[in-house]
Amino acid sequence: MLAEMRTPRLFLCVWLALASGCSTSPLPDSAPHEAALAIVGATVVDPGQDAAHARSPDSTIVIRGNRIAAVGPTAVTRVPAGATVIDGRGKWVIPGLVDGHVHFFQSGNLYARPDAADLTAAVPYADEVNRNKARLDATFKVWIASGVTTVVDVGGPFWNFDVRDAARRTAAAPRVAIAGPLISMVADPKLDLGDPPIIKVTTADEARALVARELARKPDYIKVWFINQPGDDLAAQEAIVRATADAAHQAGVPLAVHATELVVAKAALRAGADYLVHSVEDVPVDDEFIALAQKKPVLYCPTLFVISGYRYALANLWRPTAAEARLADPRIVASMNDLQFMPFELLPAGIKSLMAAAQVPSPSPVALQNLRRILDAGIPIVMGTDAGNIGTLHGPSVFREMALMRDAGLAPLEILRAATIGGAQAARMDGEIGRVAVGRLADLVLLDADPTANVDNLSRIVRVVKDGRVYDPDELVASIR
Repeated sequence: MLAEMRTPRLFLCVWLALASGCSTSPLPDSAPHEAALAIVGATVVDPGQDAAHARSPDSTIVIRGNRIAAVGPTAVTRVPAGATVIDGRGKWVIPGLVDGHVHFFQSGNLYARPDAADLTAAVPYADEVNRNKARLDATFKVWIASGVTTVVDVGGPFWNFDVRDAARRTAAAPRVAIAGPLISMVADPKLDLGDPPIIKVTTADEARALVARELARKPDYIKVWFINQPGDDLAAQEAIVRATADAAHQAGVPLAVHATELVVAKAALRAGADYLVHSVEDVPVDDEFIALAQKKPVLYCPTLFVISGYRYALANLWRPTAAEARLADPRIVASMNDLQFMPFELLPAGIKSLMAAAQVPSPSPVALQNLRRILDAGIPIVMGTDAGNIGTLHGPSVFREMALMRDAGLAPLEILRAATIGGAQAARMDGEIGRVAVGRLADLVLLDADPTANVDNLSRIVRVVKDGRVYDPDELVASIR
């Protein structure tokens, strides 16, 4: 969570516009879950292969229920009688994307984090939280519309567990892995409405007690917000993280840790962290960090865009990308430039400074450099956005994030691998999602451009399949009220 900032910081043939003169029939909002579905003639992209072998042209995928029943060359892959057929000629199929770092208790709008930008005079924080709870269906839809069929929420109030339950009851929703409240080195009273997302502990016993409370709700992760400020005893903090890790691991639950400085990240690794959910952004990672991360191995999620998201939004420079204009919650997009309608003299001083400077933000060069080195060291990378923080919207923010991963020197296939195979590991669903393979869950994205040629093509979504159901992304977003 960034702003975990260091400052206490979506036939019997459907032709998808492939040939003129072809008859069409409308694609239903959701294909019958029990019936067979076939995508015929597409290029299937397997992110588990190297660049020379990742693409399989003229392939057919057969889905029965919510799982993939067959994948192979169209010439030899039989389509069951009565199956709904999607003509995939000229299209590419990838596994459903995974965002490995989101926060459902936040919306991404200007009012999401009063600890970072106090605009509660315009929108009281309680109203913002109630809005987020009431509009979960809309938030679920924009994830599916963006091709993201699984997300990992790495920290929020205890009502976070209700979000996971709601997603399991909702067809047009991603699969959701959940952590509860962040076990923290610092308090964050501005976010405390009686069910705080961040809870300060000062001893190992307090950490173990909070872990026990969370384990009762069967979390997918326990999360530590590891903030080390000047004068803090790093060794004492590391002991608290180790006690947290031990308590989580005894219950078979992995530990996610927010640690953005090298010394803190190394302490987290020594203490038993399984998932680092931000970049090391202060200095280049060293050999000791690499050795500690290789030992387990640890998952590394760089969240490159989120700090820039804050700066864009709070400087009134945030504008939707084409993907955000198409795929984000329209209400959130409409609210992103509310600052221009607020009296300047009533704005917090920090926002005034950002607006006056009007500087276009850029990601940390050190974070970009570290991502490349960590990937080259064989440490698994997870694409994650920290969505929900100010300026980082649920759903299409993944495309901003993946563009920055490209800027760090990652090839399109490496980025896709982080957003599928790496994401499957982060969601604790390795073997179930992340690849287009027989037996895997039928979570797929149909694109009209080659994602291995340009990572920007990942936003060119034609259809999304989740659990064997077919969704039109534009219809999903249009249905949001």
